[in-house]
Amino acid sequence: MKHIQALIFLAIFSAALAQNPWPPKLEQGQVWNFVIEAQGQRLAWNVRLGTAQNGVFEAQAQGVDTRAAQVAYFAETLPGTNYKNVLVFDFKAPTAASSVASPFTCLIQPDGKGTVALIGLPCSASLGSAAAGTSGSAGAPTWLKEARKEPVAGQTWRLETFNVAWNLTLSKSESDGFSGSAKMVENRSGDLLPTDWAMRLYYVGRTLRLDVSVGQALISCLLDDQYQNAVDGVLRGEANLYSQGQQGSRGQGGCRVVLR
Repeated sequence: MKHIQALIFLAIFSAALAQNPWPPKLEQGQVWNFVIEAQGQRLAWNVRLGTAQNGVFEAQAQGVDTRAAQVAYFAETLPGTNYKNVLVFDFKAPTAASSVASPFTCLIQPDGKGTVALIGLPCSASLGSAAAGTSGSAGAPTWLKEARKEPVAGQTWRLETFNVAWNLTLSKSESDGFSGSAKMVENRSGDLLPTDWAMRLYYVGRTLRLDVSVGQALISCLLDDQYQNAVDGVLRGEANLYSQGQQGSRGQGGCRVVLR
């Protein structure tokens, strides 16, 4: 990928100064990591933006449950409130049984932190950050289990995207997936890239998310429901490259994951 080296160089040497710019630039395909803190619990969703009309993005939220949402930025005062210069996440009711049954709205301030309207719980949102909130799902997607390809500690998977391939070692079981290391084993991008990366596997409802990162650069692979591909041992999905929390480019060929 022609611009991958510049993005990673910028991320590594500017990480200490990195801040999400404000106001946020909302774009279709972005994935926001959203978290609510409630009674000592951390409830998290990955919110993927879809199409927009008049600046309001339709979105799909997956994590502790699955639900539709709308996301918009209000430079002027938000109607019916005293808030302005806020990013609004408006979550609808979940599509299945959930511990958070009701719709809710969160108003995010420029520091990335905010408040759930009416009930006052703290919430936060960040864009494509490797250190952002987890998906909240406690187990592998059903289709992966049914294909008998549920990940286990010690496995090595292969991730191919942006003309680069990594061997991903699933080292440590997490509450919502696995963490481990990513070793670059093939590089046809034409760029000089670091060899050693970190990897993170997230369970996001019926989606599997694989992240590889170095510094504040992050490549994310989203793998939607695909039972037969899992049986065959090769998953395919959508790839995005982020630098300092901002989407740099989208992998034209997507991503390919070989299960071993």
